[in-house]
Amino acid sequence: MTLKQPESGMPRVDGTLRRLCCYLTTEELGGMEMSVATVLANLEREWAVTVIGSSSLVLEHVSGGSAHIRKVCVPVVRHKSDVGAIAAHIRAVRRARPDLMLVSLSQLYDAQYGFLAARVNRVPTVAVVHSVFPPTSFSHKLLFRLVSRRVRAFGGVSRSVCAATEEALGLRPGSVTLLYNGVSDPRGHREEQEPEPEQEPEPEPGMGSSIGSGFMIGAVGRLVPEKGFDTVLRALVTLPDASLVVVGDGPERPTLERLSTDLGLSGRVTFAGRVEAPWTAQWRFDVLAMPSRTEGFGLVAVEALLAGIPVVGSRVGGLCEVLTDGETGLLVPVGDPPALAAAIRRLQADPSLRSRLAGQGGIEARQRFTIDSMMRSYRSFLAI
Repeated sequence: MTLKQPESGMPRVDGTLRRLCCYLTTEELGGMEMSVATVLANLEREWAVTVIGSSSLVLEHVSGGSAHIRKVCVPVVRHKSDVGAIAAHIRAVRRARPDLMLVSLSQLYDAQYGFLAARVNRVPTVAVVHSVFPPTSFSHKLLFRLVSRRVRAFGGVSRSVCAATEEALGLRPGSVTLLYNGVSDPRGHREEQEPEPEQEPEPEPGMGSSIGSGFMIGAVGRLVPEKGFDTVLRALVTLPDASLVVVGDGPERPTLERLSTDLGLSGRVTFAGRVEAPWTAQWRFDVLAMPSRTEGFGLVAVEALLAGIPVVGSRVGGLCEVLTDGETGLLVPVGDPPALAAAIRRLQADPSLRSRLAGQGGIEARQRFTIDSMMRSYRSFLAI
């Protein structure tokens, strides 16, 4: 007779909670870490949760400071020959004694040592992929496919990520589970209320005061090449009546600051650095630009729509699932400053279009990307 596995969050026969180990090795805060924090905050009383990672900053963020979530910091594995660090990951999983391992991958081919630790310790494993990039080498790809071979199930944060994961790993089409991210609605729970009349949101006092008045463009996220912030800087050159606020930080910041100076944009661009979430509580933009070169989901776009800010994004990845061109946002080709500038100029000239896109985008976001729907998907996924 085959014993049925307990459902997600169900206690054991002795009344204790089942043990969930969440593994991630990112060293910076971004969309994935926000998503993991949301998931764990909603699971911490259903599972006995341990988080294993290589950054104390990330561990603290994803655990939300909860006393119910155990945090274990392990050394970064710098190379396949770093056997001491690899052994530390294996020991950490062994000591956690999980009933299930949830591996969060900021990009496919990441976190291979989490898979290895789970396999050595014979822990059932599921994995969630947040974006897909090519492997750094053939050996990297080979190692990942080897150690992830016995993963019970893969999930992806958008249909594009699911399809790319299936293709990269040779999985059956439709076998990767769709797990859209959920975002908290800053206006509160309004699913049962009639939608409010659409109107252009008024700027809140003090927001963006450092760059004066006028049409304000926002760009939010980690300052890394794949986010394409250089594209919006080049677009701004042909938008003389607009200013730009870049919210976020990262290794690309010095390069972007130099480019801003070289393009003669001094005085019209503010690098605000990283702000505490939600960024929409501190900044009210006329439009959000998301010129990403690749995008697994587009969490920032959903946050903007929920705050009543229209979005112009690249026609790439998960952004095409968050935004419907001409209905809930505008989509432009990747890496095309003139096209991005034209879309922003169109919104600048038409306040009613801005209001319509933000209003309809907000309605759809409240229907499709809620935390409740996200957690229903995750609970089913963890019970696979």
